[in-house]
Amino acid sequence: MKLKCLLAVAAMLIAGIAGAQGFRPPPFAGGIPGRAQMQAIELQRHQARTLLYREALEELKRNPQIVDVRECAAGEADQSLCLPKAAAGGVPAAVAAQPTARRIALLIGNNRYLSPIPSLETPSRDVDQVAASLRRKLGFEVRVIKNATKSDMVRAAAALARELGPADSVFVYYAGHGYLMDDTGMGYWIPVDGSVKTAAQWISNTDISKLLAAIPARQLMLVSDSCFSGSLAREQAVTADAGSRQDFLRKRSVIVLSSGGEEPVSDEGKDGHSIFAWHFLRSLERLDGTTAGFDVYRTVRKGVSEDFPQQPQYGAVVSAGHEAGGEFLFEMPEK
Repeated sequence: MKLKCLLAVAAMLIAGIAGAQGFRPPPFAGGIPGRAQMQAIELQRHQARTLLYREALEELKRNPQIVDVRECAAGEADQSLCLPKAAAGGVPAAVAAQPTARRIALLIGNNRYLSPIPSLETPSRDVDQVAASLRRKLGFEVRVIKNATKSDMVRAAAALARELGPADSVFVYYAGHGYLMDDTGMGYWIPVDGSVKTAAQWISNTDISKLLAAIPARQLMLVSDSCFSGSLAREQAVTADAGSRQDFLRKRSVIVLSSGGEEPVSDEGKDGHSIFAWHFLRSLERLDGTTAGFDVYRTVRKGVSEDFPQQPQYGAVVSAGHEAGGEFLFEMPEK
């Protein structure tokens, strides 16, 4: 009897660690848990995560700069792993009156991770479907990268910084693992070459902000469907604004829509998509004319929070050059 109890405890610990590896709660056979249940589950997972990632976390505490991507030197080759310099602030007066020139979307879906970080079920399908909707519904040129390493992700974003101009509209979508440091509040994306032993291949919120700052487009939105992604949206709250389309296009807008706050988010959902991606796709299909990003967020947040105890967030990245009163616009192309 004592042996059976020990085996049961061991099994529970193993299951807890396995669940913690992904940061995303697995599907619940007994139905969607309430908030109190979710808090209890997350406390257990938090303890297991701390144990699992202890080497990478200890390294980050000793040397937070281990994750930093260096800034590009003048004339450095396009394939170098470096951060371009931030774009000039604001929207030039000559550009403000121009229609949107190019619409470019970069979508990153990370499924397959290095053991013991578990694979995810939905990111690949999520980015494929979002890309298809953006292309068909909104006329975006789409670039999809799956199972991206840190180098892949940085270089893809840096390419946007080199190619685009102030009159362009840029949409970036990330689906994959994420992590949030308890003591510093710093969030990270985990590329597929990320490790539990070292954080060198993780991407910090600081570098994500720098990559966004380098893209000179006046319209820029990042959608992040990963655990703890709400930390990206907390620089400045954005609320419904009565400004006109032209008012928004006169300002540089750098907006983040996250799948949750500073909590785990569900990788399971509907029709093979995460709960967040399913509701985001539904919101894209309902678009008509010009729609403010906040209105899309409001619809997505309502749907997600009714299905699962996670709360999508919407905010501006001031450190990436967002101007007060700016807003991202989902616009149907003119026929």
